[in-house]
Amino acid sequence: MTGEKPDTKRTVEHGHKRFSRRRFVQASGAVGTAALAGCFSSGGGATELNVLTWEGYGTDTIIDKFEEENDATVSISLVSSDSEALNNLQSGGTEDYDLLTVNNTWAQRHAEAGTIEPLNPDDFSAMGNFLPQFQWPFSSFEYEDEMYALPTRWGWDTLTVNTDEVEADHYQSYDVLWTGGPDGEYSGKMGVMDWPTWNIPKIAMTLGYDPFEQSDEELADIEDHLVQMFNQFEAIYSGTSAIRQAFNQNDIVMSPVGNFTMSELRAGGADWVSVVLPEEGGMQWTEGMCMVKNPSDRELAKEFMKTVITPEGQKSVSWEPAAKSPPVNTESFDMFSAEEQSALMFSEDGFDAAEEIAAQTTPYEFSEMTEDWTNMWERAKSESDM
Repeated sequence: MTGEKPDTKRTVEHGHKRFSRRRFVQASGAVGTAALAGCFSSGGGATELNVLTWEGYGTDTIIDKFEEENDATVSISLVSSDSEALNNLQSGGTEDYDLLTVNNTWAQRHAEAGTIEPLNPDDFSAMGNFLPQFQWPFSSFEYEDEMYALPTRWGWDTLTVNTDEVEADHYQSYDVLWTGGPDGEYSGKMGVMDWPTWNIPKIAMTLGYDPFEQSDEELADIEDHLVQMFNQFEAIYSGTSAIRQAFNQNDIVMSPVGNFTMSELRAGGADWVSVVLPEEGGMQWTEGMCMVKNPSDRELAKEFMKTVITPEGQKSVSWEPAAKSPPVNTESFDMFSAEEQSALMFSEDGFDAAEEIAAQTTPYEFSEMTEDWTNMWERAKSESDM
């Protein structure tokens, strides 16, 4: 989930050091002010809407239309992790933002913390056209029987393979990650993102354990398999661009990573890259937009949410960012070409594959074992031969 470059159409913040239009003009000095005034002029009565979100929700398609129709300025602030967003709002960020985008059960954590407020499903009639698994009630975004996030886009974190180099019957299970294949042929040809909280649940499922909660004995078994896994790997990657480059250069041919990371390659014409579904399934993620507690303009914030789930908004957030992911609103499906659908779903079936993928993957949950997983992951790296 990467950042995007700012432009003069809107404010974009990196690292939460926001520059509003007013502040930017002040900071530019007297000479720059005259030149910039025309770029930033939007009428004296414009209202600012502040959105803390992942990359993809600040596209020109969405922002320009929304600002023109609502006489408003949208300030997009990019977030790098769900934990960062929660810490931000709990530290006073509820005074700075109107809307927030979260993943999965982080909506429940925000609701419990009082950083967001419930939504009325009746305000979002377009949900009637969502894929069935994302229609209300949607458990990941539910807290005490109330809706706290509006689904916007989704995806799955499973196993990526180079289908030109890996035989189909060799990626039917995640156990290839620690066996290296039937004859060890993929040893040194695999890699992994440095993401313990996404990878350990998949390993746990493969070993027959609950993906989000394990006993001490089960954790010890997982750690042993982590060491075996790291011994098979070429590298551990900290950035998504690095792992895409490794696939492109044929340094690796397999990795337990999902569609969000690899969609840029597939959309760029790399038909050999596929995010497959091993027999154990995998993790499913869903992004949702939340109303921050006491927004500055509740109706305006609601209108922005509605804009994101229109067919045009769904095409934009799904396809325009570098990291692409499928939409939730089926009314947008006809706006995608067959090639675009194939790239988004890693399947010639396009969006017809959505229900099968959703059925075979498990909605990701925040686990109280996150710290244990992270410590175990680091120990296993140290104990391995890498």
